[in-house]
Amino acid sequence: MVIYRIVVHQERLFLSGDAHRTVIQLVGSRGVSESVRLADTSICGSVRNLWFCCRTKELRAEYSLHCPRSLGTLLLVRLQTPPTSTSCWFCSEVVVTTPEGGVLLFPCYRFVGGGTSLALRDSIAKLVFQDVRPVELDQRMKELTYRRQTYRWSCYDDCLPETMMAKGIFSLPAEVQFSACKAADMILTVGEVLLELGLQRFLCFQQRWSSFHQIHQLCRRTRTPTSELVERLWQEDWFFGYQFLNGANPTLIRRCTELPPNLAVTEEMVGASLGGGASLSEEMERGNVFMVDYRLLDGLTANTVNGKQNYLTAPLALLHLDSNNQLLPIAIQLQQSPGETNPVFVPQDLEADWLTAKTFVRSADFSDHELRSHFLRTHVMSELFAMATLRNFPTVHPLYKLLAPHFRFTLEIDALARQLLLSDGGSLKEYTAVGGAATLEFLRRALASLTYQDLSLPDDIIGRGMESVPGYYYRDDGLRLWDIIHRYVEGIVSYYYHGDEDVIGDWELQSWINDIIVFGHLGDKEKGFPRSFSMASELTDFVTMVIFNASAQHAAVNDTQLDYFGWMPNAPLGLQSPPPACKGCCSKDSLLDSFPDLTSTVHGLATIYLLSKKPADFVPLGGSTEQHFTETVPVAIVARFRSDLKHLSCDIRARNVDLKLPYVYLDPSTVEDSVTR
Repeated sequence: MVIYRIVVHQERLFLSGDAHRTVIQLVGSRGVSESVRLADTSICGSVRNLWFCCRTKELRAEYSLHCPRSLGTLLLVRLQTPPTSTSCWFCSEVVVTTPEGGVLLFPCYRFVGGGTSLALRDSIAKLVFQDVRPVELDQRMKELTYRRQTYRWSCYDDCLPETMMAKGIFSLPAEVQFSACKAADMILTVGEVLLELGLQRFLCFQQRWSSFHQIHQLCRRTRTPTSELVERLWQEDWFFGYQFLNGANPTLIRRCTELPPNLAVTEEMVGASLGGGASLSEEMERGNVFMVDYRLLDGLTANTVNGKQNYLTAPLALLHLDSNNQLLPIAIQLQQSPGETNPVFVPQDLEADWLTAKTFVRSADFSDHELRSHFLRTHVMSELFAMATLRNFPTVHPLYKLLAPHFRFTLEIDALARQLLLSDGGSLKEYTAVGGAATLEFLRRALASLTYQDLSLPDDIIGRGMESVPGYYYRDDGLRLWDIIHRYVEGIVSYYYHGDEDVIGDWELQSWINDIIVFGHLGDKEKGFPRSFSMASELTDFVTMVIFNASAQHAAVNDTQLDYFGWMPNAPLGLQSPPPACKGCCSKDSLLDSFPDLTSTVHGLATIYLLSKKPADFVPLGGSTEQHFTETVPVAIVARFRSDLKHLSCDIRARNVDLKLPYVYLDPSTVEDSVTR
């Protein structure tokens, strides 16, 4: 008679279920153990309330399983619940000590219940061609079959990446739903912004603003130290330029080496802004001229909000890097087609004209940010990558282990975004200028223009000519973070793939990238996405991009929102007056009249507050407690990754001490590990 010691770990961030009705069984190379019921009530003690659940993160129960003889090499741990089971419990992992003294970890991180049967593999990662035992290969194939039946693609729009098929958030598979703490935190956050912050008292009003002080009274309830600075600085030209580098939308600006034919700017118009007698052509040659182009907004039908027609422009803004290394706007054209009713505004114009022109640019930037930079490039693409991962990599695959922490809660937050923000009645679709019919059309255009280079930060920086612009902290911190993630991914990939032939021979990997290309509508060769992998270096670059966009890039465009959009005039959701067709017709009152009404502003503030607030169950980049890797070399690689992140965090904090506007959004300690909000 031999004894197997079993420790079952249950995560209490999720509500407890029928753990005591679960049956466990061990499968070895020489036989199968009897089935033992997890009847010890200590594993499923009742959760008195959600706060206790959040504080006590884990329960563990120990068992002894007697067998007539050794089962040999332990291959699987099976967990089975009866069909009559009415609730699930979240199993973190099972640890088994064998009679021979070996200790094996079987990661789970899934729900058990409702008559389901799980077969857990030990923590040693294997590629598909390394599974030679029939029982292991059978388990691998059954898991993928189950995953593909559970995680099904759904066409959200013919021209956009497909999404997770679900009738609502409660129909999502249990393991991708929010934890009890996450769900409770979101509910409390909504209540906090509407009740505690007092915004709900404005919801019954739709009148226009009487003064900037009235806007101040509303926005002060959601202010941050940075948004207070934004309120003081939003009219300054240098701050207007600064935001294209380090604000909420730092990916649109590019170096301008030649004026586009549709920008009606002449040397005479901008000469006074350049200073020192330099010409525009000379400054372009020196690399000191930059452009922001919102052409994706051109021709869209603006939304009608609360019965009031909104107006969309597609501005072109020209900026100049002066001798003080300040990026200053020197010309703004509010529509793509030049003409008599589409004047080019310059800083020497009347103050009200120039401020109005800049405000139309800031409104366009808000629309571009929310739908392109934020929703499409981080949320939609992360959901695409997550779905392909869940459908094509079993849990024993090293790339599943590498990627899984970076898709935590992504499927549910995206389902909520489509349901609460982008659907009819949703905040973004209902209360923004680019809402209504324009929402989907803009997203289609944004995807059509999206390339692999856009999502690869080093290539994107070079492609936009932004390598040497001073004070571009998004670039500086982002590139260092990219390099750290790349070293981490390269270490894992090189450990498990012993050469390019292993990459080519991993059909699960090839199926993964095929799903991404086919269901993401990314097959156009001009987009540059790989259709297959033939080299480990290609794979490393692609996986680095996936992790960076699900963590760092999302932080850069999400966590900035309340700081830079919390003062509404700096980022209007829409404008209720048409763009000025001539100079000299703008005033402070006309600008106030153009701003979104109180109701729209409240909904906008509530949304960005919800999206910006750090969640109670925040997991920083590299901080996942899930133990997917246990081999010595991968564990060391993970440890080095965390050490590198800590050093970068220290460097960023030291630099920020001397900055008037500290750039904190790519500090690894503040970057969330996945898209969860």
